[in-house]
Amino acid sequence: MIGAYVINLEAAEARRQRIAGQLTRLGVPFQVFPAVNGRALAEDEVARRYDAQAASASYRPMSRGEIGCALSHLGVYRKMLEDGASLALVLEDDALLGDDVPAVLEALASKMDPDSADVVLLSHVDKFTRWGIKPLGQRKLVRRYGEWWRAHGYVVTRAAAERLVAGLQPTWCAADYWSAFERRGLVSVRAVVPYCIGLTELAEASSLETHRADLDATDKARRSVGYYLRRYVYQRFLFQVFVRPFLRVARQKRPG
Repeated sequence: MIGAYVINLEAAEARRQRIAGQLTRLGVPFQVFPAVNGRALAEDEVARRYDAQAASASYRPMSRGEIGCALSHLGVYRKMLEDGASLALVLEDDALLGDDVPAVLEALASKMDPDSADVVLLSHVDKFTRWGIKPLGQRKLVRRYGEWWRAHGYVVTRAAAERLVAGLQPTWCAADYWSAFERRGLVSVRAVVPYCIGLTELAEASSLETHRADLDATDKARRSVGYYLRRYVYQRFLFQVFVRPFLRVARQKRPG
């Protein structure tokens, strides 16, 4: 079975015990990877490991929490390569695993080529295209439409880990900016529908999400009336009439 790497701050023992209990119950082998605490990084280390100019040009300025999260995922990729793993399940410690995760991992192990730079999200994705759907047991593998986020549960190949390590150092964006990674040719991203890894209530206390919410609120405040007008015209008319039928865009039910 595909083994898991769990990203967890050393001080977050309760989170570690909770995710470990889930994995043990499901019989998924795992190891805990010590997360990088972005708030505790020295200024010189941040300057060395974070490209602020590239972030502003391609993404937006990153919070300390996002920097730590991005460096943690990069650390997992390096550890995966050191361990010689062909495929790995990457988990954050607020993930909620469905009972059928082992079956999904078994199906993915038979479908994914370690030498192909592929990432498969097991978390919820909102929109996807019906073009190129592939069967995966009782589920489907789908391709991206629009922006895909979240990095609390996904499978990565050895080749994808190599490319992400090479292309994201120094870090310049959040760990879950999958759309940008795909546009830059680093990896090919698919998702499992219906999803099988959700979030526990612990996600509400995530320092990453808190900082991201603050930054997103600032972005929204800067947007003009014209931005919202164009968005409304696109979503209510152009998307519904032309884009959605042509690209066969579908929505997945949001988590409850």
